[in-house]
Amino acid sequence: MKKKIWVFLFILVLLVNVLAWNSAAFCDFYIAHIFPVLGSVFSRITAVFPFSLGEWMIAAGVLFVVLFIAAVFLRLTVKRTWSRTLFRGFGSVFAWVFLGLAWIMTCNCFIQYHASEFEDKYMEQVRSSGFSKEELATLRDYIVVNLNELSRQMERNEQGYLVYEGDMHQNAIAAMQKMGEKYEQLAGYYPEPKEIYFSDLLSQTHMMGYYFPFSMEANYNSTMYVVNKPSTICHELAHLKGFIQEDEASLIGYLACVESEDLFFKYSGYMGVLNYVEREFKSSINKNAKEYNKHPAISQQVYDDCVFLTKEAWQEVEAKAVVSTKTAKKVSNAATTATLKLNGVEEGMKSYEGVVKLLLDYYDGILYGNMYMTVDAEAAVP
Repeated sequence: MKKKIWVFLFILVLLVNVLAWNSAAFCDFYIAHIFPVLGSVFSRITAVFPFSLGEWMIAAGVLFVVLFIAAVFLRLTVKRTWSRTLFRGFGSVFAWVFLGLAWIMTCNCFIQYHASEFEDKYMEQVRSSGFSKEELATLRDYIVVNLNELSRQMERNEQGYLVYEGDMHQNAIAAMQKMGEKYEQLAGYYPEPKEIYFSDLLSQTHMMGYYFPFSMEANYNSTMYVVNKPSTICHELAHLKGFIQEDEASLIGYLACVESEDLFFKYSGYMGVLNYVEREFKSSINKNAKEYNKHPAISQQVYDDCVFLTKEAWQEVEAKAVVSTKTAKKVSNAATTATLKLNGVEEGMKSYEGVVKLLLDYYDGILYGNMYMTVDAEAAVP
């Protein structure tokens, strides 16, 4: 009887995934009416724990797999009744845990990959023909001018590093709830963001944060430089509302920060997209130095702040490293790429760079328009 139930539930979850891959309407309905309820319940339960429950669930999962492999080895080498009983016990638990994870990942992650895009839901007009080099340059200059201005207003310690004295978690939640007034899918309850305990290891993979679908938590790297934290937290919180695509979460994180009243959040928002936009801009002008120098220069202070970790933090990470940073990053990139492609994101890691296209769409008619009426970047600084 148990096997029949397992098979029925497994076939059902496969059918749900097939439906999701073939019907954006189904995914949109699910995200609008079912996921908010499930997400709220999941988040409120895991919010009881002051630490990242998902992180420790992964650790427990790794331990369980190791024990299961040991049980398989004993079953093959020790022909005893107890070894057979042990193997069957582990096998049964493994099967039900696998089925549970399949359902949780489907409900909290896989379906969301096939829903309508942010642009289709919330942008009135989206260009199909792309943007000009001049429009990309205008976007780039706007971001740079804002960063240069804000960098002079930031609080710093004796070493010149940025400091933040406010309640970052609550301010991030407030920023996201403000976004919910504009984009209904972002409205509602948000749990407390959580620091990742193994942030040093996460730093070796160059990851800033993680959304754990099986615990519905927004987790972030506590070791990274403080300027990266507000935009990362908002990015991860966006995943909790069904925006699973990385470029869309990055756009939402950006908008939540730059529309905040908190100047540090604004600075973090612009900083979070600078490298993506800068790379696209340089590529559009074929890295021509003469052309590049016609545009506002990125100040030295902004360059200094635009880091993943401080030098001191990197030294501590490397000193405690169990595996090399090169290996950790390679494994992480491979796993992330595989996960994205498994869910139909063919670009893999390059999907993160899609935020540039979303920014260009968002600012169409604000910094420039279809008739190419450009706005002076300095005049556009809030």
